[in-house]
Amino acid sequence: MKSQLRYPLLNIVFFVLAIYVNYLSVVTNLGGRTIRELSDKYANLFTPSNQTFAIWSLIYLLVMGFLMLQFIKGFKTSITQNPLFILSCVFNLSWIVFWQFEYIFISLLVMLALLATLARINLQLKEDGNLFFRLTFGVYLGWICIATIANVTTFIVSTGCTLDISVQQTITIAMLAIGTGLVAWIMHQLNNPFLTIAVAWAFYGISVKRAVDQPLISTLALAAMAVIAAWGIWITWKNRHHLIR
Repeated sequence: MKSQLRYPLLNIVFFVLAIYVNYLSVVTNLGGRTIRELSDKYANLFTPSNQTFAIWSLIYLLVMGFLMLQFIKGFKTSITQNPLFILSCVFNLSWIVFWQFEYIFISLLVMLALLATLARINLQLKEDGNLFFRLTFGVYLGWICIATIANVTTFIVSTGCTLDISVQQTITIAMLAIGTGLVAWIMHQLNNPFLTIAVAWAFYGISVKRAVDQPLISTLALAAMAVIAAWGIWITWKNRHHLIR
């Protein structure tokens, strides 16, 4: 019995630690700048509007639900008995630290590690997960897919290379296409339509932010949002008998 409680309890401990580091980044401005200030410093055409980042509130609420439900017998799965969620918390808080102190390349590597960990969690949930857990980690993975692409564009900006606006537009359009294709493929592989929630929201945020200065990118972001939403609906319909197991 004690061994079965080890990982659920550690999951809570590391999640609280991750939340605390996130709190410190806001209250004490680790590294001397807020996350928003750094986002503005390394601004690029792929960055969504500031309001879009409110999705973290949804993600953390869903994760708290997961942490409570993991103690209920009917909700126990392989991810409640292995260290993957703990690793995701470690990568989450590590990204905050490296980002705040402007170790941009290292933060990108950490983001990739978080992406891989969440993908692994979702792969396990494909086999033995319930609807709520698939929702929780599907939304989380969807947001990190887009955040990883944004981290790549931020790294390009951080190198100091000066890019003509037309080049920036081309890169952003390519990133939108890559993001749409990558997420559609991941949703298909995982049979998890819930990535749509975060990804469509992120594309909407990009569209809103670029509505005035980059109308083409704004329109393409809306198109990407529509494609992802349609793909998510199709996957939901295709797997309607298997989403709840």
